[in-house]
Amino acid sequence: MANIKDGNVIENSNDNPETEFRKKRWYHRRDVRFVGLVIAFVLFFQSYGFVTGPSRISDKLSGAMASGQEKIDILIWAKFPAEAFHMELYQTLGAIRGELDGAVRLGRVKPQDIKFLSRKYWIEKIDLAPPEKS
Repeated sequence: MANIKDGNVIENSNDNPETEFRKKRWYHRRDVRFVGLVIAFVLFFQSYGFVTGPSRISDKLSGAMASGQEKIDILIWAKFPAEAFHMELYQTLGAIRGELDGAVRLGRVKPQDIKFLSRKYWIEKIDLAPPEKS
């Protein structure tokens, strides 16, 4: 006797729900949902940086970047004090030249590296550094 349930024909099924086997859909599995949630979080996190990054660059610095300078001296204000990880990132992008008014002074930074740095969530503001006094 064939039994029809949810539009699917179940052959030789008993009326006992304990012996009935229902195949789970792939999208109902917990591991698939977890991986999907992780992917959605990473996409949101990355898109947040791309959307808010340009607003962290000052107008003076944007003008200097547009003028075609190859390397620019910048001031970086972070939302919290820099840890070892942040300092390593600064050193890979340019030369640390000290601190000025609570900002880290970074010298000889390429414009594409400034855009990369502006996408970090812990960066509050990036501005053009004043010329160094000799």
